[in-house]
Amino acid sequence: MKGIFGDLFDFNSDGELDSFEQAADCMFLDELLSDEDENEDEF
Repeated sequence: MKGIFGDLFDFNSDGELDSFEQAADCMFLDELLSDEDENEDEF
């Protein structure tokens, strides 16, 4: 199973994302989206 960002968060290179790797994938996406919202407020 590949994550949203492919194998970027496949830390042990087994081709599967375990729960920790999936959480990192989701947290990274959440961080990207929250940073985007903050930047819109500055303009």
